[in-house]
Amino acid sequence: MSEQILQKCQRFIGALAHMRKLQMQVIKADEKSVTVVLPVQGQLVSNELDTYMHGGVLTTLVDTATSLSTIPALKEYELCPTLDLRIDHMSAPVASQPMYAHAECYRVTRNVLFTRATVYQDNPSKPVAYAISTFMRPGSGNTDLAFKSLVDGVKETI
Repeated sequence: MSEQILQKCQRFIGALAHMRKLQMQVIKADEKSVTVVLPVQGQLVSNELDTYMHGGVLTTLVDTATSLSTIPALKEYELCPTLDLRIDHMSAPVASQPMYAHAECYRVTRNVLFTRATVYQDNPSKPVAYAISTFMRPGSGNTDLAFKSLVDGVKETI
C-alpha cells in the first residue's frame, strides 16, 4: 500500500511544471504522511539578500507537501484546493543543505481536510518552519477525470 501511495504522489508532483522546475521530489509516502525534498540549487540562492531562498519557494514546498498528504487520507483521489495556509518560520535555512517537508493529514471531514507539516534540513527536531493548512473537498466527481487517471496511474478510457 505504501508503494502505491508513493507512486500516486510521484505522479502528482511530476505532472506539475513548477514542481519539475524546482526539482521537488517525493521521497517517502505511506498511509499517514508524505515527505518531500527540495534539493540544493543555485537558482534559489539570493546574492542580493543574505538568505537561501525566497519565501514563495518555502510556501510552495509546504503547500505541495500538505496537499500530497491528502492523497493517503482519502479513499479516492480528489483534487483539493488550498483554503488556508499558515507558516511559522523558526530559523533561517542554510544554502548547503536540502530542505524537507514532512506532512500529514490529521483530520478529514466531509468538506475540509486539515494538515500540518514540519520543514527541516538536517534534523527534524530543528525545524526551519512549522505549517498548518486546510483544503476544500469539492467531491470526487468534481476532479478532472484525466488528471485523476494520471495520478491514479490508469489509462483514461473514452
